[in-house]
Amino acid sequence: MVSVPVDRCRMNLTALHISRSPFVQTLQQSDPQYADSALFQYYESVTPSCVGDLLQLSDSRIASLPPMAAVMPWWCMSPERRLQQVAIETDGGFIGKEALKLGASVADDFGWQYFGPVSSAVGQMEFDRQRAVFQSIRRNGYNPTSYLHVHGEFLVRGDDWVWVNLGGKHRLNALVAMGAQEVIVSAKRKYGPEFVRREEVDLWPNVQSGWFTREEALRLFDRIMEG
Repeated sequence: MVSVPVDRCRMNLTALHISRSPFVQTLQQSDPQYADSALFQYYESVTPSCVGDLLQLSDSRIASLPPMAAVMPWWCMSPERRLQQVAIETDGGFIGKEALKLGASVADDFGWQYFGPVSSAVGQMEFDRQRAVFQSIRRNGYNPTSYLHVHGEFLVRGDDWVWVNLGGKHRLNALVAMGAQEVIVSAKRKYGPEFVRREEVDLWPNVQSGWFTREEALRLFDRIMEG
């Protein structure tokens, strides 16, 4: 585990600096309802129709796939496997398996936490879930049983680096919203290497397999670095 400056933390899939996360911005609002929150506005406005829309790709083979199939060029996971892992297809589109575990309906709901569109129930669920974690930490303090709970991967470009959050996002968002300048995180080999080096682009699994062009893989890497 290591203490990482918040300025070097990034939100998964979106390339956003963590301070720009709609979850963090919602927590910083003055007691909003879901319909008035930054999270609601995010789900209403960020509605990719495919991976290309989400990751700003046009030439890569992955670009035409459903957005929930999104993977990183350096991950050891194919888009097909990722989609199978995180979602199921319904008459209304795709719905995240995690949302189903939390009580969403296969018949009526759709979407997942990283982007819109989402059904009103899924959006409310994510809003309530994040607020509950925030209120618990504010009330009781942050006392993790394991620092592996907040984990991710490091992207390295020369002497520069950032850390991308993959797990424990609700805890991380709460800490950032409460003004933490640094957070204790871990690197975890969840989908690929703990340390992703830009100069090794030709070795990245989803570049080698042809899902990403080399050029778009590097542009995506740099967008995340820049936040």
